[in-house]
Amino acid sequence: MVCIEKPITFLSNNYELFGVIHIPSTGFNSFTVMFHGFTGNKVEANRLFVDIARALCSDGKAVLRFDFRCHGDSPLPFEEFKLDYALEDAENAIRYVENVFRPSKIGLIGLSMGGHIAIKTAYRFKDRISSLILLAPAIDIGKLLEQAIDRLPKINGYFVFGAYRLKKEGVESILKSNAMDLAENIESPTLLIHAKNDEVVPHTQSIEFYNRLRIEKKKLVLLDEGGHVFSTITSKSRVVQEIVEWSGETL
Repeated sequence: MVCIEKPITFLSNNYELFGVIHIPSTGFNSFTVMFHGFTGNKVEANRLFVDIARALCSDGKAVLRFDFRCHGDSPLPFEEFKLDYALEDAENAIRYVENVFRPSKIGLIGLSMGGHIAIKTAYRFKDRISSLILLAPAIDIGKLLEQAIDRLPKINGYFVFGAYRLKKEGVESILKSNAMDLAENIESPTLLIHAKNDEVVPHTQSIEFYNRLRIEKKKLVLLDEGGHVFSTITSKSRVVQEIVEWSGETL
């Protein structure tokens, strides 16, 4: 199937966010919106999001992948980031897709922090999300940061994350956020994929969330290797395969 890929922008709280849409040339009924991770972008590590979007488009499903504010090609420096910005951007991405393309079904895919955002967005838009896919989701992201914060370097009042720095307000916005308790209220069919050797987000978070889900259609895939962002050819290929199969069943 031929897919059309084109850059787009859409507004979120008066900021113009940058993204890429993948549209099947033969038409589509569903649209999947992808949420990247903390310090990530619409391409993601090892082009994971590009490969997923192209595989879904080849299967007849439209996709939007975009950069949250303070990430990738979107406005504002990273140091200004707050988790609330990502939540607003996620909601406005859905509104953009609904208003412009009018799909009959919408799916969400979130990686790491993007998984956290996807859970909260699926909860808020529960009557409109037909598929929820969580990749190494940082479900209790506040707890993860709390456990690491004493080890983070501080320079001139900023918290340093590798090549990035973040203001105290941004760190506090993450520390107070936990999506684990939303599991019982999620109504969308949910797929979780997590590598057991993930050193950033323990795969036990996915296990706990899966066990707390009350929905009938749910699936947990635990991979033996791949790390946090599925950075081996075997793990990445499995992730793409599972997503295409799941989306075929739910979208």
